[in-house]
Amino acid sequence: MKTTPNLHFIGSSEIQTDSVKHTSNTDGSAISTSQKVTDTLLAKTILSGCALCSLLAFCLALYFLISHLPVKVTDFGDRVDVTAEDRILKQNNHMALGELISAIKVDTTEELLERLRSKNLWDIDDNALIPPVLFANLPQDMDSLDVVTKKKAFINTLLPISLVALNEIAQEKKSLEAALQKLNRHEDTLFFGEDAIWPHNVSEKEKNFLQHLTLKYRTNSKEKLLKRVNVLPVSLILAQGALESSWGSSRFAMEGNNLFGIWTWGDEGLDPLDRDEGALHKVASYDNLLDSVRAYLLMINRLPAYSSLRELRDHSASSLDLAEGLLFYSERRNSYIDDVRQIIASNELQRFDSMTLAKNTSSQSRKKPANLVSYPLQRNANT
Repeated sequence: MKTTPNLHFIGSSEIQTDSVKHTSNTDGSAISTSQKVTDTLLAKTILSGCALCSLLAFCLALYFLISHLPVKVTDFGDRVDVTAEDRILKQNNHMALGELISAIKVDTTEELLERLRSKNLWDIDDNALIPPVLFANLPQDMDSLDVVTKKKAFINTLLPISLVALNEIAQEKKSLEAALQKLNRHEDTLFFGEDAIWPHNVSEKEKNFLQHLTLKYRTNSKEKLLKRVNVLPVSLILAQGALESSWGSSRFAMEGNNLFGIWTWGDEGLDPLDRDEGALHKVASYDNLLDSVRAYLLMINRLPAYSSLRELRDHSASSLDLAEGLLFYSERRNSYIDDVRQIIASNELQRFDSMTLAKNTSSQSRKKPANLVSYPLQRNANT
């Protein structure tokens, strides 16, 4: 934050030295009028300097406070221009994988467990291909399950949803890399104005797609796009979802399909019951669980607060390592990171990191076939 204060000094702009008037001090000594003016100017200068220092100190304190707040936030001011993005997507005729699969709504845990078993999502082998099954919601009675069953139901419900969301990002990255191969490697900034010059082998569809990504990930830098459009380990998604939603039984998960505690501002969303007086934030509400996972992934891939996680991702694919980049996700800081790691380790979530989607979407598929792409397997750094 850069602040330029307006400082006004009031005083005589000219002192006549040939006709100085004198007044007497209490001890009888003479004080010239010019000396009084000089002393006044000096005092005001000192006071103005103190005011400037105080203002700078306040700005630094405010910056420190803001930078250390948890930033699991989806602010309306932080969103892309939805209208512009929708228009570009329509021009690009882009259809995400999740839009090709019908979501299943469940009303009770009994129905959820039955669906998981019928979709081969209950007993999952380490080498299993995961059917791309989307559950729209979690039932209201998740807490009626015993702890072991509740955890398993949550993990096995969120697993295919997470893989679908990651596959969408993998498709974005594959298309991004293909488009960037056609551009000048020495020019990092993407321009989309009328005067922009594109190689003639770049199609209009590719231009629209690149513009869509710059809006979505909020950067026109090719280098930053390649860093931001990337996948995360499934185990990290599962662990944070479990921690933030109490294994799918929190009020925000039940009422708003929000598994990651993401905040928002405006008319939409759920009011937190324990919100501080005067606070205006709400907890974001989503149409389905897939949208919740998408919002979480976009937040991690886009917000400056998680740039350290993105740097770590360049060197490691282990969720235990990447958890270090979640320092600003919660006001609990390092304790929160420890909890995420503990959930990953104690529930052996990293075994899901090498799993991929099956190509057969069965009866849940819509008219178009699922557009599946492979993405780099997320494995432990030690293997």
